[in-house]
Amino acid sequence: MKIIELRKRTGLSQSKFANRFHLNVRTVQQWEREARKAPDYVVWLIERVMDLEEQLDAQGNEI
Repeated sequence: MKIIELRKRTGLSQSKFANRFHLNVRTVQQWEREARKAPDYVVWLIERVMDLEEQLDAQGNEI
């Protein structure tokens, strides 16, 4: 999965997505326009965090 797909899944702007995951907004912009490639481990970690948050939310737990 690409960073842009993950960000769109959250519904957040680039700036809010960057803040949410403690990233530089310019880095997110470069990844999205494919000027640079996001490291695979970063994409994997963000996706895992999002999956876990969705699971907790579905169980009624506060994130």
